[in-house]
Amino acid sequence: MLERFYITPESTYKFGGNYKVIYTPVVVVKTDDHAHIYLAGRTARALNGDVEPVGDMRGQLRKVCEAIQIALESVGATLADTTRTITYTTDMKAYFAAIDERWKFFKEPLPTSTLIGVACLAMPEMLVEIEVEAIIATERLRLPAKGSAQVVQTSC
Repeated sequence: MLERFYITPESTYKFGGNYKVIYTPVVVVKTDDHAHIYLAGRTARALNGDVEPVGDMRGQLRKVCEAIQIALESVGATLADTTRTITYTTDMKAYFAAIDERWKFFKEPLPTSTLIGVACLAMPEMLVEIEVEAIIATERLRLPAKGSAQVVQTSC
């Protein structure tokens, strides 16, 4: 049986570029033997949706990786469970100058990774965005308690 869970963790921002909820931050697809976790692109945003720190690639990379960690932990996964990342940046030179900040979070063995330079992200102050996929054993899956996060379940 295949089950899908659409999760909005409490301890993360919930707004799109227009300060409205326009996506689900975490989707978990659970089978009998594993759970595949998909994170929407995480960006450097405060709980109210504001971008921070503005103009600081290193600071934004740290904030993005912290947001990824929070989202993964909300379902029982860790950064070590990450199998794939896709990174978008508006400034490739600044990204490479600060890449060691990312390595403070993602350790060996590193997940697969794609890096894409873009003209802009959802908000003009954003410098970097990272999407993540992770896989864990079903026994490790921890779904947030009702009331602590929005959880919607569907079965296929």
